[in-house]
Amino acid sequence: MKFELLPNEIFIEIFEFLSIFDIFYSFNQLNNYFNQLIRTIPLHVNFKNIQKSIFDRFCQFLLSNSDVKNQIYTLVLSNKDTSDQIKTFLSLFSLNEFLHLHSLTLIQVEENILQKLKLIIPLIPQLHSFHLFDSNDIYLTDPLTSNLEILSIPTLSSINKFSSITNLTISACSLDQLFHYLFKYVPMLTYLNIQYLSSYYSYTTNYSNIDFMKAIHLKELIISNFEYKFEDFKLLAKYIPKLTNLKFYGTYDLDMIEANQWEYLIISLLPYLDTFKFIFNYIYKPNDNHIEDKFNKFQTDFWIKQHQWYTEYSLSNYSALIYTIPYMLNSYTLELDSNRYSNQLIKTFNNVKNLTIYHTTIRESGGHYFSNVTSLIILPPKYAYRPQLGVQAIKSLKNIVNLSNLKYLGISFEFKIKDAYVLLRILQEAPKISSIMISIRALEHFAYNDEACEYLNKMIKKLDIYKYHSSSFKFHHQIEDFCKIFSNIEQLKCNIDQANDLLYLLNHLPKLSMLKAYLWEINDYDYFYSWFKKATKKLNLSFNINYRDKQETELSIWINRNIS
Repeated sequence: MKFELLPNEIFIEIFEFLSIFDIFYSFNQLNNYFNQLIRTIPLHVNFKNIQKSIFDRFCQFLLSNSDVKNQIYTLVLSNKDTSDQIKTFLSLFSLNEFLHLHSLTLIQVEENILQKLKLIIPLIPQLHSFHLFDSNDIYLTDPLTSNLEILSIPTLSSINKFSSITNLTISACSLDQLFHYLFKYVPMLTYLNIQYLSSYYSYTTNYSNIDFMKAIHLKELIISNFEYKFEDFKLLAKYIPKLTNLKFYGTYDLDMIEANQWEYLIISLLPYLDTFKFIFNYIYKPNDNHIEDKFNKFQTDFWIKQHQWYTEYSLSNYSALIYTIPYMLNSYTLELDSNRYSNQLIKTFNNVKNLTIYHTTIRESGGHYFSNVTSLIILPPKYAYRPQLGVQAIKSLKNIVNLSNLKYLGISFEFKIKDAYVLLRILQEAPKISSIMISIRALEHFAYNDEACEYLNKMIKKLDIYKYHSSSFKFHHQIEDFCKIFSNIEQLKCNIDQANDLLYLLNHLPKLSMLKAYLWEINDYDYFYSWFKKATKKLNLSFNINYRDKQETELSIWINRNIS
């Protein structure tokens, strides 16, 4: 049976596991059947963290294949570590050329580009989803006046036109913005996600005695940091009467962690609430002797029998944490001297992908275990000077973390690591690791261990050795050794104090596609810009220079290596 005689549905299901670039690299021009098939399915193009060679090649492909361009339904453009990607793409294409574009995501977009896009977006009637991420300095005026249904924005400015938005994510806003603008002009809102709900963004504090429009269609509300008092949330609850799903997390005073007042609020103001997930972190104050009594009040029949909202808590020397289970976030910090008071029947931390752990807690886990972690950061004990990270700690780490899924490892620069077997043991136990953050001084100890060097060369594609106002390479032989060990590196973040070292990296790391270099004092920016542009004219790259402070300047380089 020929491969292409399989039903289309099977191939379409297979394509869901591949990137758009893999699909066209593998199947385009293979035969007429696949040529036609890949030109009729909805395409999802994500340029985030993509190599410049792939970006350039695919853009050229789109320019000569309008039928493929017309099948793009979602598009993600990102300037993060990819210098001027958004500007470059928009210099080649106008967004209204994409006839089926339904969703657009921009990451770290410049404000001048965004203001131009605001004129184009209304000309794309089929676009119903628009997302802005990592663009916190951008302040939008009337961002909700198009036909969009799903929107993610940094801040909520004043709105004076009705909107069809049903799903909204905001990085920061205030209660009065919700009352005065959002609930009034976005009446069909069903989903609202707010990272910071704070009076810092308020225009006025006079909202307690005014009768506002109710968000009668709002079903799901997520608040990451509620920087008000419980009485303020009680006021908000009056205007969201049909809420069925509430997620609440952040650091709060005891005012927010009173089970009895939450119970009364839910019964009286949120009768349709079916799902309530929360994480309440509390920083100890003097004479806090009854925190466990407060936490145990979340164990009454109202919480357990009536709603099945189960909780457990963790106590450390400095803070207390109570949360519904399973733990709802994908990030967790295992605090020093942390003891967990748990429900053993539920796998609490299955959602946690990003774990930060202190060195001391590796030996004393307090009953914690994380089975699905893909990113791990190890921090030293507080106030410890140059602590040792040894082999025994790595052995104990396996009792807390399943290392088989680990893709990223960050080891604090404060650690003193002399034994190459420490890192080697982790690499052996975690075969999926491709990205690490570690001190360059620690790596130097591994240069004489052939087995460790072989693992690093084979496995590590992304490396972060940056330390503020430091030098990654003090002597030229260090940078020579580095390029030999990491000849397969694709992304690098480091310090550079000699301009020639910068050129050496670009010329001796053949697979390097993204370089973020932090340069020591640059007295003449125009001269450096001209010199670097001339010195790299034979390389297919784009770069941005960003002045950070008097001590260092950030240079972001995106390189086309044309690697097949």
